[in-house]
Amino acid sequence: MKQKKAFPSLFSVFLLLLVVFFVIGFYTFYNAKGTSYLSNASQSCNNCHIMNEVYNDYLAAPHSKKVKGEPRATCIDCHLPHNFLDKWIAKAQSGLGHAYAFTFKLNELPTNLNANEKSKKMVQDNCIRCHFDYASVAINATTNPHKDNSLNCVSCHGSVGHKRGF
Repeated sequence: MKQKKAFPSLFSVFLLLLVVFFVIGFYTFYNAKGTSYLSNASQSCNNCHIMNEVYNDYLAAPHSKKVKGEPRATCIDCHLPHNFLDKWIAKAQSGLGHAYAFTFKLNELPTNLNANEKSKKMVQDNCIRCHFDYASVAINATTNPHKDNSLNCVSCHGSVGHKRGF
């Protein structure tokens, strides 16, 4: 008889922990403006104070200037792949990585974020994709056989998006 009583008690504790976990997760998602990350708006990238300087640089740079009410390019246009599936995978990886760092490694966060190699490649690919007409007649680092020693677009155009972090 005691074994039957232990199971419902254990199940109740599990259910309570599950509800508490869900409530904390929802509270965190709500306070972190989680739904904003489902959009393409650059303002979402500025939800976190560590991005204030980069976001202000973006607002002063040419890509943020509006054409027909929309910015020429958003953060996502430069920093994420444009293929639907790859974009959402990269967005999820980045979001989970940032959530983990801001939750468990708060004391280790840098003052300014820097692009990793994967991000640098995405930015270069997106520069070429958007500016192919210009890049096709310039030194194209994506087709240069000496890739390791070639220039990337941001080597010369580093402040087009923002000044820091690349």
